[in-house]
Amino acid sequence: MPRITAEDGVNVFARDLGEGDPIVFLHGWPLNHRMFEYQYTHLLDEGFRCIGIDLRGYGKSEKPYGDYSYDRFADDVRAVLDELDVDGATLAGFSMGGGTATRYMSRHDEACIDKLALLAPASPVITEKPDFPEGLDESDVNPLIEGARTDRAKMNADFAEMLFHTDQSDEMMDWIWSLGMEASGQATIASAETWRDADLRPDMDDITVPTKIYHGVHDEVTPIEITGEVLEEGIENAELIRFENSGHGLVADETETINEQLAEFAG
Repeated sequence: MPRITAEDGVNVFARDLGEGDPIVFLHGWPLNHRMFEYQYTHLLDEGFRCIGIDLRGYGKSEKPYGDYSYDRFADDVRAVLDELDVDGATLAGFSMGGGTATRYMSRHDEACIDKLALLAPASPVITEKPDFPEGLDESDVNPLIEGARTDRAKMNADFAEMLFHTDQSDEMMDWIWSLGMEASGQATIASAETWRDADLRPDMDDITVPTKIYHGVHDEVTPIEITGEVLEEGIENAELIRFENSGHGLVADETETINEQLAEFAG
């Protein structure tokens, strides 16, 4: 599987499987591309090309000390798409990957992308701002960052418990924990500060492609009222689809439904 060298020399891992219409997956914090395993299985059988990117600091990508901003992530995505000669793709971003996706669409003028799928996105704003009092208080997010500094293993376990509305097996929870532990500690901290502080509202005006927002109504991490609903209103060609039996982790809460939705949208 290829490792693509970004403009600053960091190697970014991408798994490129199948043929057909491409779907590019951007994972959430603090996981990696393997979180989409049960999407790949369905979509590959449906004849799609699935490209999963490990953002720098996560999974099999290099883990440098330094910048973990949305700009940096978006530039890495562009390097991967150019190297793999991707065009006409559906860009699917989950949580922090959703923030990366909306920044990519603005920063890189929607290059290579024909459709945008946002899954429980950490976009456009998570925490309150002077003109956005609806956001979460920073005190809701900071314990995750402090936990990553002091006991990342426990923080990952606690965060996994926040993800789902439906019951998951102990083995599934252990697997989710293990994905988080593949990340670097510094990336975990720095990118959490990124999604805590970011204001991506200006990017919404630059998104013109058909956009679907898939969001669990029970999401406690990126509540639908401050993310999905705001994106639907702010992106010209967007539709919000509510998952009535999902929390943040809709890819596991309602796997069959999200798989069918993605196949229909990307087809």
